Amino acid sequence: MIFFEGHKLIAAKERLARAVNEIVERHRTAGDVLTWRLVHEIEKEAIKKLEQAGDLDAKYIRMLRSSRWGYVPRVNQPADLENHKELPVALTMIQHAYCTYH
Repeated sequence: MIFFEGHKLIAAKERLARAVNEIVERHRTAGDVLTWRLVHEIEKEAIKKLEQAGDLDAKYIRMLRSSRWGYVPRVNQPADLENHKELPVALTMIQHAYCTYH
């Protein structure tokens, strides 16, 4: 039987936060506006970094990504994440990082 191991989820979350911060810093430095399309690109790149590292359990990485079934537009319009009460972990991290990096 496979059990939930909270420490593995925490490790994945911390690594995702570092990856998101690094990617967001690059985009903010370039002067990029946070669009819905960029939100998806940042999330995809950050998740890919975690998967490529190969030392984290894939099921915990999947828990952090935005749902493939939820509707998040993939358009080049500015992303308004602050008006949403609950967001997937990855999107919350992207929104927070984008608002704090100058």
